[in-house]
Amino acid sequence: MKDGYLNKNQNFTNRSSCIFPILISDINDVNIVFLNYWHIKNNMRSILCNIRIHNEKGEQIKFFNLKVTDNYYNISIKTILGSENFFKGIANIEFISEENFGFTFPAVTAFYSSGSNFSGVHTAGRIKNTEESKIPGKIIETNWRCKWSQDITPFFTLFNGSIRGEKKYAKLRILDPNKELIAAKDIPIDLIEPFSNKFFFLDDFFDFNTLNLIDNTFVEVETPYTDFFPRMICGNFFKKESFLEVTHSFESQEDNPDYLIEVKKNDSENCRIPSINPIATTDDLNLKLLFFPTNCAGNAIGSWRSGDFGYPLINSKEKFEWICGGSKSKLKEIVIDNGNKIKALDICKGKIPTRINTNYIYSVANANTRYSTDIAAGQITEHFPPKRFTWGHGIIGKDYKTILFLTSFSHDKSTRVDANGKLTLYIGEYKFESKHIIPSGTGIKINLDNLIQGRIKSNKPQLISWYYSQDCRTKLIAYWISYTDSGKITGDHAY
Repeated sequence: MKDGYLNKNQNFTNRSSCIFPILISDINDVNIVFLNYWHIKNNMRSILCNIRIHNEKGEQIKFFNLKVTDNYYNISIKTILGSENFFKGIANIEFISEENFGFTFPAVTAFYSSGSNFSGVHTAGRIKNTEESKIPGKIIETNWRCKWSQDITPFFTLFNGSIRGEKKYAKLRILDPNKELIAAKDIPIDLIEPFSNKFFFLDDFFDFNTLNLIDNTFVEVETPYTDFFPRMICGNFFKKESFLEVTHSFESQEDNPDYLIEVKKNDSENCRIPSINPIATTDDLNLKLLFFPTNCAGNAIGSWRSGDFGYPLINSKEKFEWICGGSKSKLKEIVIDNGNKIKALDICKGKIPTRINTNYIYSVANANTRYSTDIAAGQITEHFPPKRFTWGHGIIGKDYKTILFLTSFSHDKSTRVDANGKLTLYIGEYKFESKHIIPSGTGIKINLDNLIQGRIKSNKPQLISWYYSQDCRTKLIAYWISYTDSGKITGDHAY
């Protein structure tokens, strides 16, 4: 990870792309939302966006393009298709420029909707650029919260790249929280034609009634790849509502040893903390954290800080210790008491994996629903570069409210400074701005309804974009959560 951050300034690419699966019907749509951060942040001007829509067989059935000039975009796939007929496939989204993007992944969010219920997920899989290595291999994708019932099934999606493939199999494994195998099956992928793709619903392969599927039972998918990056859009499908509650998978790190150096005595002067997890919630939200046992073998020993938004956090007596990976590792769940609070999990000792993945499961307090977020995030390491700019999305209107959590937790003294910043929010043709201060070692909460103050009335949900810019670089991390009091909810970490 450290080398990856160090080498990012040497990256050069004129093409940035991503793949999203598509489910369209009279009640379902997929909206592609992105901020023109290339111009806002880096003053890039010559950017073209191409969207190619392929059916499950891989046939291209629609092509849409535009020159990126506006500050943000919200593109309906159903509108591009021009039909409400039932359709499954993929959207292959690419951005082309004469200038250097720096990253082959674009910051794009897809919102999957069923009526007025939305679930958003950022860029995951993509087809590689021509200059990239395309060595075939296999990968284990995992780490999403599975919901098992008669009317909800976990799902995942796969696609083929631009090269004609062969008939191959994916290995599915269902594991309990102790990482004990419950069931396994080899399933045919049959994605032979270029750009062919498929949704895989787990109840098509397993009879849930015959399995001991306790809470936090999870899935691993071992799948082959060639000229594409196979990160999966996955999650849970609510059958009656025809609703895709989405997140993305993450690669098992068990065979990828990469570690941080634990704190030594001589680190005390610099107040070094190798790994920090910023956590925030409110009275309206329940939150639990899932730590999947799929990291490289190691152990993490740490402690918690806690406090109010905008004020320094206080060390608590609460301790954290976990075997993060290897044969003895088990899934760890931590329930965060709801309330207007901010916390930090500081990991300083142990054989600390660089990647300790954490899923943020937010749900609406006092709402009798099974909806939740599944934000794939994790510990922020000391290798994470300080930054001035972050951005994301959300939903406003028809009972939706959006809150932003912005935090500044530094790993050493070098970036422990208070930072002045400005939030810019785009809703349709409207633009709103507000100024804020994020003190060092804490975070703030911004309720976008308070910023709008009733100046926009809408009888339908509106997808929004926002960015936050500071006057100096800090270890700035942000999350957005959009929800209704009745229990609909989605969210993600910011870019």
